[in-house]
Amino acid sequence: MRAANSLCFCVYLRGEFLVYERNEVKAQKREWKKYDFHYDNVPWALLTLFTVSTGEGWPQVLKHSVDATYENQGPSPGYRMEMSIFYVVYFVVFPFFFVNIFVALIIITFQEQGDKMMEDYSLEKNERGCIDFAINAKPLTRHMPKNKQSFQFRMWSFVVSPPFEYSIMGLIALNTIVLMMKYNGASDTYDKVLKNINIVFTTLFFMECILKIIAFGVLNYFKDAWNIFDFVSVLGSFTDILVTEFWENNFINLSFLRLFRAARLVKLLRQGETIRILLWTFVQSFKALPYVCLLIGMLFFIYAIIGMQLFGNLALGEEEGSAINEHNNFRTFIMALMLLF
Repeated sequence: MRAANSLCFCVYLRGEFLVYERNEVKAQKREWKKYDFHYDNVPWALLTLFTVSTGEGWPQVLKHSVDATYENQGPSPGYRMEMSIFYVVYFVVFPFFFVNIFVALIIITFQEQGDKMMEDYSLEKNERGCIDFAINAKPLTRHMPKNKQSFQFRMWSFVVSPPFEYSIMGLIALNTIVLMMKYNGASDTYDKVLKNINIVFTTLFFMECILKIIAFGVLNYFKDAWNIFDFVSVLGSFTDILVTEFWENNFINLSFLRLFRAARLVKLLRQGETIRILLWTFVQSFKALPYVCLLIGMLFFIYAIIGMQLFGNLALGEEEGSAINEHNNFRTFIMALMLLF
């Protein structure tokens, strides 16, 4: 980084300036002052880098580094823009890479400890995994009309065919592009065209629901969670169209109904096997979430008590920018938890 004393600031080097405090006017001498975080020595450099790694307050440290000039000289805005490369590389290497490695090591250690508890059993790890999968697995059921000569069977063959599914995926992709085309300040004609295109897409998705209801039947259609999601999305989109068309000046804000348009993109998860595996892994991780929350809560509780014992009697700073004030302090347990959070 820069040489020592480069992260300093001073308006003028000589003379005095006036400070107005309530009804008093005081004259104070001008002096060099260091920023809260700097690189004048190794301990402060480590503390500064740790602050940057937490993601809190790093833009101000970056600005001070970019504005730094030479030793015992004041800052100049944007004097060394290449200093920003240092922080970009540091963010990629440490917060994004090493922190995730640390978390991964904790997870791997936790899994290894769980495997050691099962070493006394005769089954191996893969064998236990196969048994657990067989116990928890559920058969994939799909309705199929019994009469292959009926109209319902022909409709079923049509809606489950790959061309039909790929066509729906293409419509979802096109609808997403149309949603991205809206911008502030567009002409009325442009907005009207987008509105009509959205009505066309909503109608096509409604026809998809009707065809599937005919093919599967009402009861079998609503047994599938994805079909329920499709039906709710179409129903919400139609409600949005009706509200926009007939109750545009309604006193109730129903703009949240437009979320149903973007919700159609979730339907692509049904076709993407890799994405569904990632989503399923994410859902399964929620099983361990209560234990993680309990551990974090215990750590917060312990550090809140320690903070109350060490810093609970500190006087609250009245100056602007004071770290310990009426909003940030350890005087009560609740305030200590809020400060740690």
